[in-house]
Amino acid sequence: MRVSIIIDTYNYGRFVRQAVDSALAQDYPADQLEVVVVDDGSTDDTNALLAPYAGRIKYVLKANGGQAMAFNTGFEQSSGEVVMLLDSDDYWPPEKVRLVAEKFSDPEVGIVQHPLQDVDVQGRPLPTNMPRWPGTYTLETLLAGGAPLAAASGLALRREVLAKIGPIPADIRFASDIYLIAHGLFFCKAVNLDAPLGVHRIHGANNWADNYLSPQKLRTGLEIQRNFQRHLDERLRAAGRRLSPLYIMLEDMDVGRREILLAVHEKRRPEAFGLWLRLFRRFGFGRFGFFRCATLALALLSPGLYVYASNLYAQNRWLVRLRELFSPV
Repeated sequence: MRVSIIIDTYNYGRFVRQAVDSALAQDYPADQLEVVVVDDGSTDDTNALLAPYAGRIKYVLKANGGQAMAFNTGFEQSSGEVVMLLDSDDYWPPEKVRLVAEKFSDPEVGIVQHPLQDVDVQGRPLPTNMPRWPGTYTLETLLAGGAPLAAASGLALRREVLAKIGPIPADIRFASDIYLIAHGLFFCKAVNLDAPLGVHRIHGANNWADNYLSPQKLRTGLEIQRNFQRHLDERLRAAGRRLSPLYIMLEDMDVGRREILLAVHEKRRPEAFGLWLRLFRRFGFGRFGFFRCATLALALLSPGLYVYASNLYAQNRWLVRLRELFSPV
């Protein structure tokens, strides 16, 4: 089975070679593996750093347009039956491609995903709360609200599924992974691997890193989240399907969390309290809703306090278990 690895990069010269090296070092037949690096208009030394890889990778330089457009370009420039995504600040162990490719031997499987191990800039492991995913997902799993979705570097898709999804819309600027999984489930089932077959580097410049502490990242995240939901609603209408009440609650609470944090950052505290009170009135009388609203009340005091409390979940297994007691899925 021919596999294409698509690496998207933008001004990540300090990381990109490790990503490329990890892709080239896979214990998978070299004649069945291609590596496509899509440079989304980098202005650093990425081009020069990748020049020595000529003949071993396909390097594509394009005008800056965001992650979605970079991946779309990579899909067009690649030829594998299976496409695996790798962000250029992440990297893989040598067995990643082989273990993921094996799962595509089942013709009903169109998506394979797995968790990632977080590390810091130097590659030192960080506390990571590995999700407890079921062995497989279907569209029903997604619509029911019980499908956590992998990051890009933990995602692989069959090319024929990508063809059915169509190009990622330009307004999904850096949530391409979530878009691809959610829309792909309309056409296939997904398999989830337990092992963290990839390393996710946290370095502060990540799109989602520390996003609750950055008003700009919160605004951008809200915009993309709303765009994502609009595209999903359009596909749902076309398919005659509906979201479950649980999915709607989880989505509304996540949007509400970002809106509250942004309002506090912008010193609109009365509005932030009004947003919190609206969430509590809608969802605070259920077990999970009460727990989420109670923790979110910390954000009204300080976004930093809320982030500190949230980070404890990844560092303390007892707190993880406590949260699971309240979890609706």
